Amino acid sequence: MAIGEFASASRLSQKALRLYGENGLLPPAWVDPESGYRYYGAEQLQTAALIALLRRAGLPLAEIRAFLREPSVERVDAYERAAADELAERRQVLRHVKRILQEESMYDVITKTVEAQPYVSRTKHVFVADLEPFILDTFEELGRDGAEEPGFVLYHGPVNTDEDGPVEVCVPTRDGDKCLPAGEIAYTEINGEQCKFPQILGAYEAVYRWAKEHRREACGPAREIYLLGPGSDEQLHIAVPLA
Repeated sequence: MAIGEFASASRLSQKALRLYGENGLLPPAWVDPESGYRYYGAEQLQTAALIALLRRAGLPLAEIRAFLREPSVERVDAYERAAADELAERRQVLRHVKRILQEESMYDVITKTVEAQPYVSRTKHVFVADLEPFILDTFEELGRDGAEEPGFVLYHGPVNTDEDGPVEVCVPTRDGDKCLPAGEIAYTEINGEQCKFPQILGAYEAVYRWAKEHRREACGPAREIYLLGPGSDEQLHIAVPLA
């Protein structure tokens, strides 16, 4: 079949067929060396249908190419689980957006003076999906359960689906090789679902907004102080040091 006929039969545009051919997903069965015309076999219609369906499901071309090399129901099941997880995350984010617009979430911001605090830590670049496991593993590695003060996390850069910090997980100890300076902090307390991403962003926004409204300047990385958790039962202070 010539490309025009195959395009009609497969319900794919000629532009899409050329794109899929260039990316190794659906190369033509034969190309006329003189005219450059592309020809396809009827047996390629099923591959064309699979590509169209997987593209509609949101898979990138590279992932579709890998699937076509080894197609299986198990891989489709894995794509389905990933799509369900992504949809659930998007719904969670949109619910949080609605709460912001409706001003449902309210946070009390408090200031206090803290003493200098020596600590040990481990720093790593992590995206938000890997953040909680990193915190849990590092707290265990550094002996957070035996510490006299709550463990905390310093964010030296944004952490989300596109940015990876870095993040410093810290455990207070008298003989620590690092030290948080004494000074004033502004903080708000959150618990339960408020501690999950993206809901936790509301607490950060509340503390930074309070600082701006009171003409105070943040002078260091934001910190999460873990009174409980991380895990199913969490209680945190979201804190920012003040100049």
